[in-house]
Amino acid sequence: MPRNPERDQQLREERRRQILDAAARLFARQGMLSKISDIAAEAGLSHGHVYNYFKSKEEILLAVIELGQLRYGAILRTAIGMEGTAADKFRCVARMALPKERSADIYLVLLQALFTDQLNDEEKQVIRERAGVNRGLLMTLIEEGQRDGTVMQGDPVQLASLFGTLIQNLMLLEMRGHPPADETTIDLLLQMIGP
Repeated sequence: MPRNPERDQQLREERRRQILDAAARLFARQGMLSKISDIAAEAGLSHGHVYNYFKSKEEILLAVIELGQLRYGAILRTAIGMEGTAADKFRCVARMALPKERSADIYLVLLQALFTDQLNDEEKQVIRERAGVNRGLLMTLIEEGQRDGTVMQGDPVQLASLFGTLIQNLMLLEMRGHPPADETTIDLLLQMIGP
């Protein structure tokens, strides 16, 4: 049977995502002590199979973090491009960010990574720069909301930090033994940043 490059690439991307999902679960639960063999077992793959995609555990860690940060950035860009008020856009951000599987795992991995010796200062700086880009996108939404009257007045940097912190902590509700965020939670969140 002839090779199908498109199908091969799709399979490769699926395997890569499978590895990253497994790694996010393990890093979130076991910390940076997780080994490549643990990740492979969690993904249902052989140890060698993982090495076909990643050279090291650190490379996997960086890829998990990048995936999460890029996903959040894409959510923010989608919201910015929508029609409607900034409040409508914030509701969209909350709906898209909160219920995603592995959101909490990736957030926990990000926190651990910034305080581990497993990554060097340059790698941590790249993570912080991506976070800064996302904070800038969030500030764009806040400033829009301040102009249209759906977001409280105040320093956009502080409000971006507040909203980001609230979203990140809402991701952890189930881990803390609470029901997951729902529409009522999102309504309360929007009231907290409203005028």
